[in-house]
Formats: sequence, C-alpha cells, structure tokens
Amino acid sequence: MISNSCMLSGLTIYNEDVDATSILADTHGGSQAREEVNTNVDRGDKVVKTRKSSDLLSRRRGKLSLSMKMPCVEKQACPLMLLSDRYKVFEKLGSGCAGMVHRAVSLESGCEVALKIPRNKDPAKTAAAEQEYELLKRLAPHPNIIKVFDFHNLQGEATLVLELFDGGSLQATVQEKVIPERTARSLCIALFNAVDHVHQANIIHRDIKPQNILVSRCLHDLRLIDFNVATCLDKGVPLTPTGTELYKAPELLLGETPCERSDVWASGLCTFFMLSGSLPHGRDSGHCKEDDDRPDLFDGAGWQHVSGECKDMLQRCLDSNREERPMMPDLLDDAWLVDPLMRIASLSMLCLVVPGAAPYLSVFSSYLSDALNTQSS
Repeated sequence: MISNSCMLSGLTIYNEDVDATSILADTHGGSQAREEVNTNVDRGDKVVKTRKSSDLLSRRRGKLSLSMKMPCVEKQACPLMLLSDRYKVFEKLGSGCAGMVHRAVSLESGCEVALKIPRNKDPAKTAAAEQEYELLKRLAPHPNIIKVFDFHNLQGEATLVLELFDGGSLQATVQEKVIPERTARSLCIALFNAVDHVHQANIIHRDIKPQNILVSRCLHDLRLIDFNVATCLDKGVPLTPTGTELYKAPELLLGETPCERSDVWASGLCTFFMLSGSLPHGRDSGHCKEDDDRPDLFDGAGWQHVSGECKDMLQRCLDSNREERPMMPDLLDDAWLVDPLMRIASLSMLCLVVPGAAPYLSVFSSYLSDALNTQSS
C-alpha cells in the first residue's frame, strides 16, 4: 500500500487505502487508462489476479485526485487601447514621475490634443487626476494656463485630455541656451500673469518649476501646467507637504504651510533660472538653504549684463522673509515688468489731470523712449 504519494507531473495526491492498480492506471494516460489493468498481487503462496474496470478507476481518480486551479489574474487593459474609439494616438511627447503624455487626434472633432496618463493603475492617482481636471475646469480660461478638455476614467484608468502646446519645457529650453533679458522679461510677465490668475481663484499651484512651464519654440509664449498637487484654499490650508525641494520657498523647508507667497518665490526662481541657467546658493547641487537672500545672489559673471531693475525685482521675489515678499499684483506693477510704452502712456494721462506737469513729464518720457530704443538695439 502507498501512503500520501504525490505525482509531481499532475500533483495528484493519494490516500493510504489506494492500491497499486489505481496508481499504475494513473501513470498510463490515454487509451491505456481505458483498458482493464491486470495486476498480480502476491499474498503469501497464493497469487490473486485482480481486475479493475475503467469505471472503478474513474470513480477513484475522481474522488482522490487533487485538481489544480490556476489563480485568476486580472488582465490589465492599456489606457490607450481603451481610448481607441475616441482618439487616434501618436507619439509620446514626454514623461515624468506622475505619468506620460501622448499626442493624439480626437476622432470626433479632428483636433489635436495631449493625453496625460498616470504611470500605473492606482486609485490615489486616479483621484488626483480627477481633482486636477475639476480644478482646471473651475479656472476661467487664461492664455498662459494649459486648457483642459475632458477626463476619462475607464476601468480605473484615468486620462486627462489637454491642450496640445507646441513647445518644450523651460528646463530643456534653458539647458540649450540661457534666455536674454528682454525675452525673459516677456516670459516672466506671462508666467506672473498666469500665477496671479490662479491666485485670484483662491488656488495655489504648489509646484511651480521649469519642468512645469512649457515655452514655445519662438520663446514668445508659455503655458503653466501640472496642477496635480494644486489646492483650493476654500477647502482650508493644505497640511501635507508636497512639491519639489529645489523650488520650495524657505518657509516650506522649515515646515510651514504654503500660501500665495510661496508660489511667488518659485516663480521668481524660475525667472532667475531663465536668465542664468542655474539656481542660487548651491540649489543646483541639491542643497536647499533657508537664507537665500544673501548679498551674493547675483555673483556670477552672467549677471553683469542684466539690468539693475531686473535684479531688484528678483530680490523682492526671493526674500526669505515671507511677510516681506510681495504678492503677485504688486509684482506685476514692478518697474522691470511694466512696459516702457505703457509708462509713457500713463505719464501722458497724468499731464491731463496735473496742471503744470507737462514740461517735467515730457523730459522723463524722452528718457524712457531713449532707454527703450537702446534696449531694442
């Protein structure tokens, strides 16, 4: 008799009352298992010939064999395949830690769009993508903020349908070549206007950095993107730390809660990066300090050709004292950001309301015109 034997090929487990006939039948597959099996069993000096029918073998095998069931594995659906009836998907435009972006064409409208898809099927990331969609839909349209068109959640796969912007990240653009002051000024105005628009809706972005700013190839336009960690202050001040360490304001490095002025710091740091191709005080090497307003802020050789007005504006943005740092509406009135032509127009209006001011203001207007011409040449 055989007790607790296991056939590895079929993982068939036997009980101890099974005789050799059954086991022999199990080892012979196909037609042999359907034949009668003859076995001579020696019991002392008497040989007994036993015959077992295939029916009996089948019954015993059915009772005693252990059937193996393969574990049910859920088949993972590709997000792009799930959207194939709505979009024709083309090449991958970029990827980050949160997800990937593909260029696509809507089969319904024929318009080009960008599909932003999380890297893996995660309920938390799906919820974050939906929150980003709701937040962007809440914002009134702005020319320097990426537009959102739709959101799909198919079998737990989240997809944001966004405006397709022809350009690259500010990070990649500056790595090729530092941006001249006049061009940086235009981009800075666009960025600050976008951030101000977000703040007017009582929203803070919390992750403004060169990787989250798209710049057109002609360097005349930009888009602020990636609102996946942005928060609306109507729901209370966010307590969970988030964002990128290199672009965090000093108060965030000390564990304080974020606010609009934290976004001002990050926006100023992006402008600093446009003009120099680097970050101040060792932030390029990953060392973030809280005292980033030291006198050597503009120590590098590249800053010799940058105007004093620009440096003054950056100094205001990068003030380590949060309470001394201006809000975006104040920054947009900064001397470096106000168009000289607009300044001349404002002075002309002042001549109409202030008696006797015209002779003095005309001299100043002439000076501004000369400065503008010099900057253009």
